[in-house]
Order: sequence, then C-alpha cells, then structure tokens
Amino acid sequence: MALVKVLAANLFAGANFQKLEVGSVYDVDDAVADKWIASGKAEKSTEKKGEKLVFEVATPSAPAKGDNKQLQSKLDEALARIDELATASQETEAAHATAIAELTARAEEAEAALAAANKKDK
Repeated sequence: MALVKVLAANLFAGANFQKLEVGSVYDVDDAVADKWIASGKAEKSTEKKGEKLVFEVATPSAPAKGDNKQLQSKLDEALARIDELATASQETEAAHATAIAELTARAEEAEAALAAANKKDK
C-alpha cells in the first residue's frame, strides 16, 4: 500500500465513485498509486497515515440456467403461429377486397339504373 496526496479535482475512487478531495492523503494499492502519480493526479506522500481506500470488484451474475431446447421449441411454436395468423390475415384481406369490389359494382349498376329511370320519367 502507498500513501498518495490527491492533486486533481476530478478524481473518483471505489465502487461507489467517492470523490476524493484535493490535498487529502489516501492509502491506496501500489498499482493504483503508480497510475495516479504517472498521470499527475496524485503525488507520493510522506505523511504517517491516510484514509484507506478499498476498491471493490463486483462479480458478474451467474449465467441463466435452464432448458434452452424447451425455450427454443416454444419460440418455434410461436413463430409458426405468427406465420399462420399472417396467412389467415392475408386471405381475409383478399376476401374483403373481393367483397368490396362486388359491392362497388352493384352500387354502380344501381346508380346507372336510377339515372335511367330518372331519364324515362322526364
């Protein structure tokens, strides 16, 4: 461990990113002290005691355990169902388009018949 005096105003340390005060002396690991001194953020101190900084390292979470084959089969089933629904939707849309075309033709015939009937009455 090495004692260092902080020179930089924007130096943070620790797992909670504690802001270090300029002019304060801290007891840090040798590797960290060398890095800070080399970058000009701190200088080696000759004081007897400083606040000890502990650097914590978070461990990664455990990988998800489970039956990937079961999840994959559920995903495949869902994708197949989506394809079925998309096909059904396209068929329904085509049927609606045909019905609309038939109704439009009937409406045009009715308008033509009405126009012819109105002509005869005059």
